[in-house]
Amino acid sequence: MTASPDANGLATFDLGAAADAAAAEANARPFAFTYHGQSYEVPPSTAWPISSLRALVAGDLEGALSDLIGAEAFDGMCADGLKLGELNVLFGEIAKQSGMSLPNLPRPKPRGSTRTSRR
Repeated sequence: MTASPDANGLATFDLGAAADAAAAEANARPFAFTYHGQSYEVPPSTAWPISSLRALVAGDLEGALSDLIGAEAFDGMCADGLKLGELNVLFGEIAKQSGMSLPNLPRPKPRGSTRTSRR
């Protein structure tokens, strides 16, 4: 049920119950992946906390992933040598599998020679 009467007898919309029902109807599933033999799950995008989305939009991939899988699991991935390029690939695949559009992910800056001036 998504509505219940308030003190005045008027129906009050229950956002949490409505969102849970919509997610169940959409059959939203977590995104499962492995890294260095360990298994991880990212919740369905409809269940992401807004803090995760804000981190992602700000380009804070580390913060977003830590928020989504938990700090301990994220620290384990870092200890296993997680790289920025791998984070980009992971979020790209999450977006592809969930059908969501993510902001431009940060890309490592290409190495090049530094221009020097002649005097």
